[in-house]
Amino acid sequence: MNPFLPAVNQKLYFCDLLLQQVDRNLTHVVGPAANLQLALCQSALFQLEVAYRLYLREVATTYRHRAAESISSVEGLIAAMESIDQSPSEAEELANLEADKGSWLANLLNARDRLLAVQPQEAANAASPIAVVQIEQGEDRDELSVDLLSGWLEAFRSLIERHREHMIEC
Repeated sequence: MNPFLPAVNQKLYFCDLLLQQVDRNLTHVVGPAANLQLALCQSALFQLEVAYRLYLREVATTYRHRAAESISSVEGLIAAMESIDQSPSEAEELANLEADKGSWLANLLNARDRLLAVQPQEAANAASPIAVVQIEQGEDRDELSVDLLSGWLEAFRSLIERHREHMIEC
């Protein structure tokens, strides 16, 4: 059995659990409740992203690549497949989804990149012995909605199900 398959399923399940915890009725709240909502959505996003990285390894392992654990990008998957004279349609589809700026996968990865981007900010009082920095919530609060993340989760599950049906033949 492919060791990455249950790991992918687990991350998708964790994402689903996190999204179930988000209170859809608290759309315009501030303070701790809003921060909790945002933390749950961001955590769900990271679970989806980890599931995607693990899925790349699942595909490589299914096609009998021996060093799948070293794959961390679709480019790495394609290179790994070429090294064993394989060119699976699954890898091509994933590469196309990443390249298509309007796709769910490109949007998911862009949202992840925005969360990892650190905007330099000035300390509120440079003379203070404790540096205080105002954390801007920015657009993340509005961009990462439960509906959006649920849509990405379902699109990813659908893709995985379709791919796994095809890869059974491998």
